[in-house]
Amino acid sequence: MQGAVYHIASDNTVDSVVYGKRLSPYISQPDLIFQSSYMTPQDLDNDEISLLDLALTVAENLRLLIVGPIAAGLIALGVSSLLPKTFESVAILNVIDQPEQVASLAKSAAVLDPVAEQLGLTKSATKDAARAKLSGWVSMSVGRKDDLLTLTTKGKSGEEAQALANVVLAQLFAALTPKGQDATDLEKNLSLARVLYANNQLVIERSSALIGAARSENVVNAGLQGYAQLIALQQSLAIQIANDERSLRGLTEANLAQTPTLPTEHVAPKRSLISVLAALATGFALLLFVFIRKALASAAAGEDGERVRQIKSSLLVAVGIRR
Repeated sequence: MQGAVYHIASDNTVDSVVYGKRLSPYISQPDLIFQSSYMTPQDLDNDEISLLDLALTVAENLRLLIVGPIAAGLIALGVSSLLPKTFESVAILNVIDQPEQVASLAKSAAVLDPVAEQLGLTKSATKDAARAKLSGWVSMSVGRKDDLLTLTTKGKSGEEAQALANVVLAQLFAALTPKGQDATDLEKNLSLARVLYANNQLVIERSSALIGAARSENVVNAGLQGYAQLIALQQSLAIQIANDERSLRGLTEANLAQTPTLPTEHVAPKRSLISVLAALATGFALLLFVFIRKALASAAAGEDGERVRQIKSSLLVAVGIRR
């Protein structure tokens, strides 16, 4: 009775272990029969794919591997030239207080919804859809070092991108302008701070005159301490007045470090990049194709020819082509 055969590979040696039974009547237990067959280095070289074979395959299909990527790149270049162009307009804002919140506000519904209505986007779409579409055309980022806000808007032309930037800025300025009770409170605080500033200035002037007329060193020292406190209070009031005035004024065109630009060159599509990527992808695909075709042809001519034919038949059936 013949059993299973197992192959154990070690270096250049392949050992075959055959599980069976001897025909001797004196031995009833299965024995192991070891058979060894040796593979020469020349046999191992025949099983490997050499670089010469790869070079020969490339040389045989060199025209296809050169013409194919060039043609694909030219086609991609022509198709990309037919795609709609995109222009970008850039504006830069100098915001002192909370630039991150201003950047977030520029992408909020409080700004984008009025812009969408003004551009007529809500006539053919819902408010949410118009806002989502407009959000892809508008972006604002904060500089890491200088905290400057950069507004970037997109359009099908340079004029359209610039006009969109101006509309977004106008709505952003309007959204940041205090209204109602906020404006009333700021005006009250500003008036009070101005009165305190004026009164404190009078006290500073009188204190200065008294210190100058004092004869006692103790009186002078005490007067100087009070004078220093009055000066510190005056500086604090000046800062408060400046902040209140800035808050009440909001953002205006005076905060623009750069007005919206009028672009003359489109930023998309990048035709050269598309052409190069198409050529590289086509070249890789063609290289893979010629190697697979060569491998299938070699297999069909050898012992695996029947398996190759079965694979081809199965693929044709899978795509719906029956012979």
